[in-house]
Amino acid sequence: MQIENQAGMMSSILSEQLPELSPTIAEADPEPVVSRRLPGAVLRIPVSVQVVIGTARLPLSEVADLKPGANVTLEEKLGTAARVLVNGREVARGELFVLEGDGDRLGLTITEVVESGPSGP
Repeated sequence: MQIENQAGMMSSILSEQLPELSPTIAEADPEPVVSRRLPGAVLRIPVSVQVVIGTARLPLSEVADLKPGANVTLEEKLGTAARVLVNGREVARGELFVLEGDGDRLGLTITEVVESGPSGP
């Protein structure tokens, strides 16, 4: 069930990023709308998806001195939503969770889809 919800959210995210292909079909339709509007070859194009939990700005000298056990202070506070980037562009935010039965893996619950702004280069 969670995978279906996340698939639906990803369809929404893609619709936001591709507004000219935005659906006009009712939301109650269970089949992802983007998959009906885009050719299969396009849907198979790999994209880079990153989940960013925080950032830090360090002088290059501090980066060069990093070694195992070093701590890096992030700019974000605990509880700040993680950002979901697709090909470097923020498309959503969410909360991290530990996968049940697989305590060493993380998942992400999408809590917000970011409105797409003007396209850049």
